[in-house]
Amino acid sequence: MQEVWDWLLVNPARLLVLISVAITWFTCVGEYRGRNLGGSGWLSLARISIGTISTLITAIVAGIFGGVGAFFGYLVLQALVCVVIPVVWVEKV
Repeated sequence: MQEVWDWLLVNPARLLVLISVAITWFTCVGEYRGRNLGGSGWLSLARISIGTISTLITAIVAGIFGGVGAFFGYLVLQALVCVVIPVVWVEKV
């Protein structure tokens, strides 16, 4: 378990992505359960709005600890997790 924590803390952006994946998962599950109650996608819209801010924060942290390549890599990764996945999920549901 110590090796996992060491790997996550080499670049704290890894931990931020892991947290973001968990939040996106709970958001998508909430949207799925809310579809039977007349949900309109507000939960995903909030996730996308907050996700864009966390995307920039994660990219900046990655850039500080990993350089320019890490900045753009984590920017794309977080955009997928915070924006693309919720949009696709709402379209599928």
